[in-house]
Amino acid sequence: MKNKLFNGRFELALRILLVLGQKESASLDKLLAFDFITTYASSFNLSKDNLHGDNTFNYSEVASRRAMMDKGISLLRMYNLIDINYSDQNGYEYRLTSLGRSIERQIDDQYAIEYRQVLSNVIGKYSQFSSKKLMKLIDSNLMKELEQVDGILY
Repeated sequence: MKNKLFNGRFELALRILLVLGQKESASLDKLLAFDFITTYASSFNLSKDNLHGDNTFNYSEVASRRAMMDKGISLLRMYNLIDINYSDQNGYEYRLTSLGRSIERQIDDQYAIEYRQVLSNVIGKYSQFSSKKLMKLIDSNLMKELEQVDGILY
């Protein structure tokens, strides 16, 4: 079995707790986008460094991260750390339970501190974006980076 340093279901579950600690509720797509932009914030001009380091293939993680995020959500729901709510306006959204909030507050290692700082910038800049607009932002950022690489190669 592959050991996924940053993007296993447990690691994503912890980051989902961190996102929902700052954002009252969020859909799967918003959780994915906020997490991706936070971990690669330098690529979005929101931080000096990427939390997961520089990676030429970081955008290829989006699809696999989505699947693993589903598993992280299932893990959190199994332990009653998040609830799911549905509204006609926003669709399905996740939010912390009181137990989830208590656990989230206890996550205080250096990575979590840095993640929260960057996440605060991400949410401050993009919280009003729809899920669709956030995914378009990620796609357009990918295209810009590919154009830069293409310019270097030719």
